Amino acid sequence: MPAHRRPASRARRKALAAGLTSAAVLVGAGLLGFGQPWANAAANVSFDTGAGLAFTINGANGNMTSLKHNGTELTASGYAAGQFESGWSSATVTSKTFNSGNSILVSVANTSIGVTQYYFARRGDNTVYMATNISKALNPGEARFIARLKPSVLTTSPAAAKTGGFTTTVEGSDVFANAAGRTASKFYSSQRLIAQKPFGASGNGHGAYILPAYTDMTSGGPFFRDIEVNDTGSAVNITHYMFSGHQQTEALRLGLHGPYALTLTDGSAPTARSMDFLASYLPGMLSNAQRGGVSGTASGTWNGLKATVALAGPTGQYRGQVKSGKFVIGHVKPGTYTATLYAGELAVGAPKSITVTAGATTSLAMTGNVPAAGTLFQLGTFDGTPAGFRNADKIETMHPSDSRMSAWKASSYSVANGAAAFPMAEFKSVNSPTALSFSLSSVPAKGVKLRIATTSSFAGGRPAVAIGGYTSPASASPAPTNLNSRNVTRGTWRGINTTYTYTIPASALKTGTNTLSISVVSGSSGETFLSPNFIFDALALDPA
Repeated sequence: MPAHRRPASRARRKALAAGLTSAAVLVGAGLLGFGQPWANAAANVSFDTGAGLAFTINGANGNMTSLKHNGTELTASGYAAGQFESGWSSATVTSKTFNSGNSILVSVANTSIGVTQYYFARRGDNTVYMATNISKALNPGEARFIARLKPSVLTTSPAAAKTGGFTTTVEGSDVFANAAGRTASKFYSSQRLIAQKPFGASGNGHGAYILPAYTDMTSGGPFFRDIEVNDTGSAVNITHYMFSGHQQTEALRLGLHGPYALTLTDGSAPTARSMDFLASYLPGMLSNAQRGGVSGTASGTWNGLKATVALAGPTGQYRGQVKSGKFVIGHVKPGTYTATLYAGELAVGAPKSITVTAGATTSLAMTGNVPAAGTLFQLGTFDGTPAGFRNADKIETMHPSDSRMSAWKASSYSVANGAAAFPMAEFKSVNSPTALSFSLSSVPAKGVKLRIATTSSFAGGRPAVAIGGYTSPASASPAPTNLNSRNVTRGTWRGINTTYTYTIPASALKTGTNTLSISVVSGSSGETFLSPNFIFDALALDPA
């Protein structure tokens, strides 16, 4: 941030708070050093864009206390229209204007926790642009901007995340069911980062949407997903998550998160837009000239899966999809990154280290193959997801106990019936052990090798197998990385892909039908769907 200057007069502070003070018209980069000086808010800071959006920031605690669209108040009764996390009791609120008062930047700083929230708006634009600077670890460890708006106005939002009227608690305080056994949760509105589009709610000629824009400082990789929209009945919560512990595989990244934005419409969903211009206004935001890029080639056997090259490092995470063997990743902060090639959501090949410098494009060649298909049998696809297995098509928007789910347990399953008949997950207290039959025309002389690929686990759950007097040793089922988070009950399978391999001797097999028992092993316990579990990616059998 620029150095603080002498506080403005009381009259000037009041004018700044109203967003009406004149300032020199400024163009080009470096606007942060000009315009009106930062002024402490003597009262609330209000600004009307003249394009249908007006908002107010509380001068004492930094909460957005009012958000209006075409004169209609959208703020839910008893809530803040917007705030970092659940808001603060006090904060240092300052503001400055640019372009003859046609633009305003509001800074809301809480030095005790190391967070500064920025709000930027300009005349003629129905959008509040935001960024969040996080300078140290958070406790609790979440970072989010959340808008809480009127459900009586914004009546249309993702149905799976409408928890108002769902009176039975299924688990925790965030998954609920109605009388018909249908479930709903705030977790059931998520999108993968790599495919994330603007999200929000609409109704009665109004729409409020988050534009995620720059998510390079978030954590979890290109396929991570988190809460977006939740109609609780008392408020429509629209949330931009920058970090959470929801099945998180990475640490919080410190620095400036964003920019991102809250935009108001007549109800229609907006399209994504560039926010590069904000580098001239937001402290700490790098311009395109201060960033670099990566381009190169990717090759391998991916069996028709989409390929992605992802970068991850302390200064950010980035990704680019492979098209015709080539990829481009732009807008990258200078730094050193680990590059990973994915086929589907499965990392393939060896990761590489790459250094990006400002104003330059670094070349990179990646290669990797998906695991070989099982020659004796295979269920599922080695793609890092449970796609194709029973209930995998529903799990993003329903709890496993939902009445619309297919049965999780049967007396036995057969490879002949395919993956669609086999459950996507195994729970220690629900469907473990699972019996799977398969046929051998002859027994391989050296026995067989069984691979069970998983995408995620909970409470230390991992597979163990038994067949024909053979029981897999504990060493074949090492404890998975503990992410200390619910997974499949929160609508996600995305964790850490892990493959377990078992060598089964010929003496445990026979010509004809064999029955394999797959169990969940864990040192922990739990009830029903909160018992230790794991999620299937694929199962494959080959001669040893």
